[in-house]
Amino acid sequence: MENRVKIRACFTGCNIKSGKTVMQFELDPEHKGALPQLAIMTGTFTTLEMTSDQLVIPVDASSGEVLDGQDEAFDEEFWVDGEPIAFELPPAGFEYEEDEAA
Repeated sequence: MENRVKIRACFTGCNIKSGKTVMQFELDPEHKGALPQLAIMTGTFTTLEMTSDQLVIPVDASSGEVLDGQDEAFDEEFWVDGEPIAFELPPAGFEYEEDEAA
C-alpha cells in the first residue's frame, strides 16, 4: 500500500552542495495532523509535486522586463515558432559547491 499525504507548506529554502540538495519547508499549522505520517516517511524517497499560490508574472525572456499585463503575454509578438517566450526563462545553471564538511 502506498503511503500518501497531501500537505500545505511554505517552501523556505534550498541549499545546494556537492552531492546533495536540501529543501526546507515550513508546514502550515492546519496540516500538523500529518506529522506522524511525515515522520514515517523520513529517510525514504518521495515524489514531490509543488504548486505555488503565487501567479506567474509575465516576463520577457530576452530582456527580463516584466510585462504590464497578462493580455500582452499572449500577443503574437511574444510567440516564436508557435512557442511562448514570455513565461519561460532559461534554466538556471547551478554548479554544485564543494561540501566543506566532507
